Amino acid sequence: MSADELLIARHGQAWCNTDQTIGGPTSCRGLTPTGHRQAAQLAARLASEHIIKPFTALYASPLPRAQQTATAVATALRLPVTTVDDLREPDYGAADGQRWTDVIAAFGAAPTLHPDRPIAAGAESALAHLARARTALSDMLQAHPGGRILAVGHGETITAAHHLFLDIEPGRILPLAFTVDQASITTWRQQPVSWLRPDDGLRWALHRHNDIAHLTSP
Repeated sequence: MSADELLIARHGQAWCNTDQTIGGPTSCRGLTPTGHRQAAQLAARLASEHIIKPFTALYASPLPRAQQTATAVATALRLPVTTVDDLREPDYGAADGQRWTDVIAAFGAAPTLHPDRPIAAGAESALAHLARARTALSDMLQAHPGGRILAVGHGETITAAHHLFLDIEPGRILPLAFTVDQASITTWRQQPVSWLRPDDGLRWALHRHNDIAHLTSP
């Protein structure tokens, strides 16, 4: 058995987003003022949902921008945060802290077209990241049978969840992209294969993707 529902929230706007740099473990400077505001709005939205249907557990990526977002959410929900190292975004090795334009120029191609190639020395490939993030998400779901799980991560975390629930064969990647805005919410939920034949079992259904209805102007 596993959890019945998984919500994934992307972190708020980070300095690496505005600077267009790679914000890995050694260079992520956390959220911008706008990002902190987005995190507060996200937290308020999730707190209102928590009152109606409580979350079982809250998980987060270890990167500062995700941790700061998760702290705002944890305070609003009064839930502890469990940090899962494998929820972090892809490891970029020597490219950590560099400008994206410079890294892609050195790579010599669009990284999306070469998911099996590390983008820099010491980096992991997109396929390697998908494998570890999928495993982390699956382990979280298995740890809370019947639960409602909330994870604060990255755009890549949401892409990994889509690969997990669509049962994409390991070593393959979907030939499409997913728009994931800052502080957005994506929800997967188990529901009957047939509402008229509930004994036929359950399957995962995508209930919302990139929901940013909670984000408003200052």
